Amino acid sequence: MECQIQGLQISGMNCRLYLPPGYDAGRERYPVIYVNGEIPMEGILTYVVKLGARTDFLLLSIRPESWNDDFTPWTAPAFRAGEEAPQGRADAYLSCLTEKIKPYMDTHYRTRREPGQTALFGYSLGGLTAVYAIYKTDVFGVIASLSGSLWFDGFCEFMEREKPLRTELRVYLSLGRKESRSKNPRMSRVAECTQRAREILAGQLANSENVRFEWNEGGHFHDMAGRFARAIVWWTESGE
Repeated sequence: MECQIQGLQISGMNCRLYLPPGYDAGRERYPVIYVNGEIPMEGILTYVVKLGARTDFLLLSIRPESWNDDFTPWTAPAFRAGEEAPQGRADAYLSCLTEKIKPYMDTHYRTRREPGQTALFGYSLGGLTAVYAIYKTDVFGVIASLSGSLWFDGFCEFMEREKPLRTELRVYLSLGRKESRSKNPRMSRVAECTQRAREILAGQLANSENVRFEWNEGGHFHDMAGRFARAIVWWTESGE
């Protein structure tokens, strides 16, 4: 497909930006999907086109300084033997995203700035941080957590204690059917925790039908591009 994908730095963060066909020649404003972490952008966009979905949006992926530190809400034991414990810097990451990266995008590109046209997507720990953002900022009106690490220590309990800062919100959760087969006892709780998160959100948001949970085939790393593409299709078809 004809498109522009470019690398750029925003507030010291390495990013990749997709601009839709005809962006340079037009004056139209576009919704934006922000993505926590690097993604196979070309593969995702190719998949979106194959699914017959719209491609008239901006897509910005943001590479964190440290995946385990920037995409965890608080400190916790190391995920695996030999790794360092995650430092829980998601608050600082989200502050950078909402106070620096999004304002930069709104200033330098033709964005639609309203929450209903501003999405935050993430995979794995990036998906955890996307759900965490629901309780930390009202900037985003659309959230997608793909194979999100919602098993993270104490996270569902956090969701139950807190309240979303925006209740007019659309949320997409997806998970691979084999992900609960993980040999890691914490990660093996992912299906239980994702379904629990869905129930919590359905009770907290203004419209429970705005929470979608979709199963995918395979394990945690299976068909990442396809999972992102299906989330984008959901977003474009259910959008305002």
